[in-house]
Amino acid sequence: MSELRIIAIASELADQVRATMVSPGYGHPVTAKVATGLGPCRHCLQPFAVGEEVRLLFTLNPFDGVASIPQPGPVFLHEEACKRHGEEEEYPEGLLQLGALLDGYDAEQMIRRRELVARDVSPETSLREMLMDPLLQYVVVRDPNAGCYRMRVERREGH
Repeated sequence: MSELRIIAIASELADQVRATMVSPGYGHPVTAKVATGLGPCRHCLQPFAVGEEVRLLFTLNPFDGVASIPQPGPVFLHEEACKRHGEEEEYPEGLLQLGALLDGYDAEQMIRRRELVARDVSPETSLREMLMDPLLQYVVVRDPNAGCYRMRVERREGH
């Protein structure tokens, strides 16, 4: 078991978006289109099958319930129900091909450390090193090109 907690969006949130087709907290309409890029889905944390799967695009504040300052942005979700990536699971293998931008946040929601991880390289070592800093509360994994939110990573209790 990893000492990292990989936190995807909640199943309840994904279900709400699929059912209402409205961005939670903002009321913006959700857009559904056949995937033209790999994504990934912010619920199962797997890339989309380009040209095959339909993905929902919506506005999400990934800091809701975590920090006081909202930072909304666009994210994708499978149109069809998918299994949420478990917090106990390792870093999603399907995302290694995409690279990652890691932003380490402190308790005041300020970025204290930022690292760029190349494609086909696991960011787990960088994530572990970043979270050894006692001032960091969590790391937000972002797309290295668009900068959009993918997931949050925290220390597992007891680590």
